[in-house]
Amino acid sequence: MAVNLRNVLPHQESPFFRKLHIIVAVLILAQIINSDLTEREALGQFTLTGVVTWLHIISGFGLLICGFLMLAWMLSKRGFRYYFSWVLMDFRGIADDFRSLRQISLPKAHSGGMAATVQGLGVVSLLGVAACGGLWFILNTIYGAEASLTHQVLHLHKFLTVFIESYFWAHGAMGILHILITLRVQQLRKG
Repeated sequence: MAVNLRNVLPHQESPFFRKLHIIVAVLILAQIINSDLTEREALGQFTLTGVVTWLHIISGFGLLICGFLMLAWMLSKRGFRYYFSWVLMDFRGIADDFRSLRQISLPKAHSGGMAATVQGLGVVSLLGVAACGGLWFILNTIYGAEASLTHQVLHLHKFLTVFIESYFWAHGAMGILHILITLRVQQLRKG
């Protein structure tokens, strides 16, 4: 079972990207869990809330770095059009995938397809949330928490977090479903 499961996990051809993907997923989950335990007022305190807040900030900067690494790797391996063909008003890959789904068949990953588009949007969402959080930290350090711009950037960060959280849960659920379906198909072929 472990060998079968390993074979259906994404990005078999690239161990670096698979590991980076797992690191990003774990860091995002940690951010979701600890976000309710953070307080900007606790930054200067040596309390549990202060430590959790600093962990949130440090791992947020880590996610920013990982997000740029992920985007750079994706673009260097497959190019802009592979993940962002919709920006160029090319929806053929998505249309092809919908046709496959109507035939009750899982579409393969390909340029401009749903999987590529979802991955591209996920990385852009990650970078948006992490960059906004990093900007908040810088503004908070320079101007303080009560500055209007600092306050607005914090609220933008919280607003954008809704998108990455939704993406995280939906992407994770679809990934698990895809793995389960693929394992089931493998079992049916053997038996």
